[in-house]
Amino acid sequence: MPGRIFADLGETLTQALLGGDFAAYASVMSLPLRITPRGDPAYVLHTEDELRADFQLYHDRLKGRGVTDIFRHVVEIMVVDQTHLRVRCRTHIMVQAQRIVDPFETRFLLVEQPDGWLISEIESARGHIRFSLGLSEIKGGAFTSQPDDAGGDDGET
Repeated sequence: MPGRIFADLGETLTQALLGGDFAAYASVMSLPLRITPRGDPAYVLHTEDELRADFQLYHDRLKGRGVTDIFRHVVEIMVVDQTHLRVRCRTHIMVQAQRIVDPFETRFLLVEQPDGWLISEIESARGHIRFSLGLSEIKGGAFTSQPDDAGGDDGET
């Protein structure tokens, strides 16, 4: 059952991000939402307005790159307790059948609320989070550390 829970959340998350559907996106997120880019300090979104701004940045970045799918291959689901699940997956950002960046690890903490399971924490590659915020680019299949930087981020940090 934990796999089905995440599959449903992940599909809603992907379709919302690609389609620009903030209501659907918000429906799978628990506030406050903690976001941790590995190697950078975490930040927390406390309000719906903060969540909307974060969502809009990421949606615009994906749309600008022509992204057609985000595939999350589940590596591990750990039951923390009756109301928490940890999900570790390899994330693939796709344009049609081509990955635009090497796969990277993303981790989610899910919490069961009265209205269902929601994402309460996201930990991802530093480059991925920075890309979602407009602070890095994708070049040569890797996240760059700055929008105009030729260097890269292997997705693991």
